[in-house]
Amino acid sequence: MIMWRASASACVAFLLLLSTPRELLAQASDAPDTNAITPAMVDVGRAVFHGKGTCFACHGGQLDGTQLAPTLKAHTWRDAKNGQLDEIFRVVTHGVPSTVMVALPGGISRTEALSVASYVWSVNNRKAKP
Repeated sequence: MIMWRASASACVAFLLLLSTPRELLAQASDAPDTNAITPAMVDVGRAVFHGKGTCFACHGGQLDGTQLAPTLKAHTWRDAKNGQLDEIFRVVTHGVPSTVMVALPGGISRTEALSVASYVWSVNNRKAKP
């Protein structure tokens, strides 16, 4: 029987690569390439956020937050560390334990989740309209 051993950081890095869409990863690093975010992707994310994903119901129509969920505008991020694109994507695809934030809300796909994450990131970093 062969036993595999890997460091925890190597496992985490591998899992991050699996959960982050390749088209957003820079070739030279593990950081997402936010330059790959297109206006069309942001528009799709906005439509999913305010429609099928039902994100607006908890985070508000202007992303200002409600009593159920925090703002998604620039703030001290609790779960999506520093509001980084890959962290927002992780929260949308995995949810947040012990909160109302579920994985893939409204039954959205991972592709739609990427668009939602791109939309939220763009509102904060490119001044896209909420």
